[in-house]
Amino acid sequence: MADNCPICSDTPGHHWLWRDDRLRVIDARDADHPAFLRVIWHGHEREMTDLSEADRLHLMDVVWQVERCVREIAQPDKINLGSLGNMVPHLHWHVIARWQDDAHFPGSVWSARQRDGAPRPRVPAALWRATLLARLGLPTVGVSPALADAYAASAYAADVPGGPATLRIGAAEPLLDQWLAEHGQTQWALISAANPWSSRCEPDANRAAHAALRALLVQRGLPVCEAVNWPEDRASGWTEPALLCAGLSPEEAVRIGAAFGQNAVLAGGGDRTADLLWCVRPISIP
Repeated sequence: MADNCPICSDTPGHHWLWRDDRLRVIDARDADHPAFLRVIWHGHEREMTDLSEADRLHLMDVVWQVERCVREIAQPDKINLGSLGNMVPHLHWHVIARWQDDAHFPGSVWSARQRDGAPRPRVPAALWRATLLARLGLPTVGVSPALADAYAASAYAADVPGGPATLRIGAAEPLLDQWLAEHGQTQWALISAANPWSSRCEPDANRAAHAALRALLVQRGLPVCEAVNWPEDRASGWTEPALLCAGLSPEEAVRIGAAFGQNAVLAGGGDRTADLLWCVRPISIP
């Protein structure tokens, strides 16, 4: 890591789409180019030939998969790939969807503007994550003992009829059982869309992500109710809105949680007690 490198010193956030122990994929959030992703090597390396052969192959495989995702979602006229690093000599690749009517075509995205680009909607982060997940598998995220303990100690209040129901890992909840029975379901999951990768986001961003999660679950015809978490002492940490959903399998809950950048979800099956399910491949960090 280099102290004066803006790539080394960036912080987790909702623009992180996928990561493993060697690299990460982020949304560049370029105002003129709504489907512009970057693949960034974690280590402070300058050139491709500074990497081992295995690392080069891994990096380029991810670049190809990211290109496939951009083509699949954005349906562009052309894809631009680039690895420059002249201004920031930290190894990273740009994967950019281009259209003939965008602001800079046929020049590069760093060239002089040719026109006011045709407006195109920004791709939601959850859609990027879900597509990358399908191609690259679960992301790898460092989990400290303190964070793991916080997940294990948290309780959740779900606004079921007659509630709120209190959900804790390993515990049953009669009000939850009653709600599930009324809907003819035995499986359930509690999922948040707030603060991806356990990094605080602006309230507006969290509200938008929560609304998108609700829309996804309701569109599938699944019963949902509002929920919220709180830390064990109800003082430290922060609370997050969540949704309790009936009828989701554990596998579906993990996929949806991963799409919304969550480290873990709470879910229950036949015995209806709550289990913590990781939506990432967790690796221990100090």
